[in-house]
Amino acid sequence: MFTSVDSNRKTIEHLPGKNVLNSPAKDNSFINRLKSVIAIQFQKFFSKNDEYSKLQIKIFCITFIFAILLAFITGIIIGNTFGFSVFIGAIAGIFYLRLLAKSIGKIGKESTRVSQLQLLVPVCLFIFASKLGSLDIFPAMIGFFIYKPSLIYYFSRS
Repeated sequence: MFTSVDSNRKTIEHLPGKNVLNSPAKDNSFINRLKSVIAIQFQKFFSKNDEYSKLQIKIFCITFIFAILLAFITGIIIGNTFGFSVFIGAIAGIFYLRLLAKSIGKIGKESTRVSQLQLLVPVCLFIFASKLGSLDIFPAMIGFFIYKPSLIYYFSRS
């Protein structure tokens, strides 16, 4: 049974037909474990002290900021669908860049060449943009390549 408290009457009522033993708090244990695993992964990712990891984080942040700005500007000037498509494409570009950086980080340690797995990201983006009515292909592809101007910006200022 669930217990409810009416703040006006300051009394406790038991709701009929509800069992306390099957409460949602017990069902949230999986969600809580998942949250802690995600938090640990974020902490590991952002607490790395090597130069390559810091470079990756800086480039991802610059790319994300460029993506937000471009999506906002195009959303206002051209339309919401165009801005949304640019943003989704930019997120796919960041994911592509992360897979590429991960693959490059393994060269010499575990692998002798760059993996080709990240090439599936633009293909999947193209397929999803062509199948979904809420995404346009051309702006999504423009958004996908946002990581290139952010790389040019980062390396031209240093």
